[in-house]
Parts: sequence; structure tokens; C-alpha cells
Amino acid sequence: MDLGVLHLLPVPLAEGAASAVFPADVMETAAHLRHWIVETPKTARAHLKVLAPHVAVSEHHLSPLDKHNPERNTADFLKPCLEGIDMGLISDAGVPGVADPGSRIIEAAHALGIRVLPWVGPSSILLGLMASGFNGQNFQFVGYLPHDQSERKKQWSAMERAVRQGQTQIFIETPYRNEKMLEEALQSLGPDLHFCIACDLSGPAEYIRSRSIQEWRKDRQRPTLHKRPAIFLIGRSNRIL
Repeated sequence: MDLGVLHLLPVPLAEGAASAVFPADVMETAAHLRHWIVETPKTARAHLKVLAPHVAVSEHHLSPLDKHNPERNTADFLKPCLEGIDMGLISDAGVPGVADPGSRIIEAAHALGIRVLPWVGPSSILLGLMASGFNGQNFQFVGYLPHDQSERKKQWSAMERAVRQGQTQIFIETPYRNEKMLEEALQSLGPDLHFCIACDLSGPAEYIRSRSIQEWRKDRQRPTLHKRPAIFLIGRSNRIL
């Protein structure tokens, strides 16, 4: 018996953006799948209404990843694939497997000989990097900054050193902490470094702006970032790389 395929499908970064950012094949593939591995069921149901609008949500079988029990046998999630049935894997936002717990499912699929098929879609990491104007040949995504203040201070210093050596740094923050994080960045980073804010990517309220830390400090009309999904980048002008 042939094994099923594990489809890695993107989901919208912003409401109402699906038609603008998804190839038609993504929607067609989603419409034929009924078994899904998801991060958060409630969020997944909302995404499936967009990805497969003509399929009743009740027809979808959702297997949520347990973030609090990562040692659960990942092969259990892939049982339909082992029985010859195609499955879909989706994240809460963007593409699965990138800054997302779905990577362990993908690893298990490879170990079991299941074909893994990634589909094109929006990734805030790449969209932010593309639009930043920073070095796109050498970059690092560091995820969330540490909560511990001592470790957090070390992280700011490490990112600044990396940027001065030519490596763009990319990170995220919990949306309700965006404003505090921005103030912290402006105090922690050298004035000559450049900082990019990219929020509500692909949506009608999209905002992307790159400028030096010194310029950000002088700006008294900075955008409101509270509770807006955003990604942040630190870089240097390409003229001095």
C-alpha cells in the first residue's frame, strides 16, 4: 500500500489576504484533505474556512499538537498517512515548520518514509527580510527574546555584535509587548544600526519601515504596535557591509 502525503500548507498572516497571497493549487489541495495536524484547533478551524471554504468544518479531523507534551509519539499523528491517506499540516500563522512546533511532525514523516510536500505561501520572516533592505545573504532568526532581564540584555548585545559583523537579526515579540520592546530596542542598540518594523503583513493595515536607531529615537509619531502581529529586524546599511 502506498503511503499518504503530508502537505505543508500555509495559512493567512492577515484577514482577507488569502486570494492575494495563495496560489490556486494551495486552495485546491486543501479542499481535498480531511485530516489535519494543527497547532491550535480554534485557530485552525478559522483558517480552514478560508483554505477550504466549500468544505464544512465538521468534516475536518483535527489532531492538535500538544505544546505541553512534546514527547508524545509523533507517529500517532501520522496514522492516516501510514494508511495511505493524505494529510495537511498547518501553523497558527504563516508556514508550518518555521518557528512552529510542526517541525517534529515533519521529522517523523521523513523517518517513516512519508513524502513531505511544502506549498508556497506567506512567511513573515521572509516578507520582513525582503522588505527591510538589510543583508539577505546572511541572517538569523532568533525567535522570542529571553524573559529574564540578564539574559535579555546579553541577547541584545549578541545581536548587535552579529549585525556589526554583517548578519541581519530577525526576532518576534508577543504582540501586547511590542511597544515596550521597541522602547527597549531604542535604548539597547547603537544609534548607527538600522531597525525595521514590519507588522500586519499582507493585510490592509500593513506597515513596513526601516530606518536608523537614531532616526527612530527622534520620531515622535511612531506607529502604534500594541497587539499588532509584527516581526522586527536589525541590520546595517548595505553601503557599509
